Amino acid sequence: MKRLTWLVGPPAAGKTTWVKTLDCAVVEFNEMLAPLIEPQRLRKGVLSANGHLVGAVRAVLLHAENVALPPTLVVAGMVAETILFPVSEDEDVWLLLPERARWERQLLARPVNGGATGQYDDYEYARLWYERFSSWPGRLPVVTIDAPYRQELIGGIADR
Repeated sequence: MKRLTWLVGPPAAGKTTWVKTLDCAVVEFNEMLAPLIEPQRLRKGVLSANGHLVGAVRAVLLHAENVALPPTLVVAGMVAETILFPVSEDEDVWLLLPERARWERQLLARPVNGGATGQYDDYEYARLWYERFSSWPGRLPVVTIDAPYRQELIGGIADR
């Protein structure tokens, strides 16, 4: 794993659940923004905020005095490719994009108030992001992650 690895993917792809199986430092954009967005379930401005967090994370983790430290995985979720790319030699982008039918089951089974922003009741927006992420492999330098399917977790929310 490189110094900075970004994990992206649509809502309900299983990003938070999957990173809990890894042994590395993990930071999540949802947790960083939670104090701002959770109390009123704000949705507008979150994508822009994620874009600003990309710059902030890079400024800290890729600083000359920090770049030799152990790797960090950042669960960025939804970030526009125009913000994330190009990446430096010290960065990787991992894309968690389950097969479409599996992802749809995961999305539709999520509790409506699930996730940091309650975004799982906006199915059309989630589907737009699924399509957007589907265009990344072959076009952008991403590593596609194939996380194991765990039926028993469908319909739940990953513990923070």
